[in-house]
Amino acid sequence: MILKYYPMILGLTEKLNELNEKINEMFGSKMDNVFTGTLVLGAILVIAFWGIGELNKHQ
Repeated sequence: MILKYYPMILGLTEKLNELNEKINEMFGSKMDNVFTGTLVLGAILVIAFWGIGELNKHQ
């Protein structure tokens, strides 16, 4: 079963790696600041909790 989706998973992993490299280029020098890192982490948590809430509404 998983072998069927293996090429798609590899493609997704490659896209995520490319996105990670772009993000590192954009924010590499700015992420040394503790305040900026805290804001980014907070934003990620807010988006994650919102997404979980939205997914649970539709069940």
